Amino acid sequence: MNYTVELSNTAEQDINESVRYVTLQLKNPIAGRRLLGNTINCVDSLESFPARFPVIDDPILVIHQIHFVPVQNYLLFYQIHEPSHTVMVLRFLYGKSDWASILKKDLLCS
Repeated sequence: MNYTVELSNTAEQDINESVRYVTLQLKNPIAGRRLLGNTINCVDSLESFPARFPVIDDPILVIHQIHFVPVQNYLLFYQIHEPSHTVMVLRFLYGKSDWASILKKDLLCS
């Protein structure tokens, strides 16, 4: 069965900022377009069998069953809501950032 994939406002903002950074700050519009295309493909792929990607191995975050998938130098974080067959993309963060702290802060504020 296919899942419906939704992006949080924060995830959309993360993606836009990441593509803008690669395109404008790194002055590489081709890489920016590639990042956007790969991200869209990744998000679309979550429609079928989203559980194929691992859950974050963190004592606090594992409770929230947050999955992640690498997209180039970034990580896309999402939750699966089985009853509604929905995947919610939560964040799109640079892989070398302190993403665990960012996600924990997000959970505390929600």
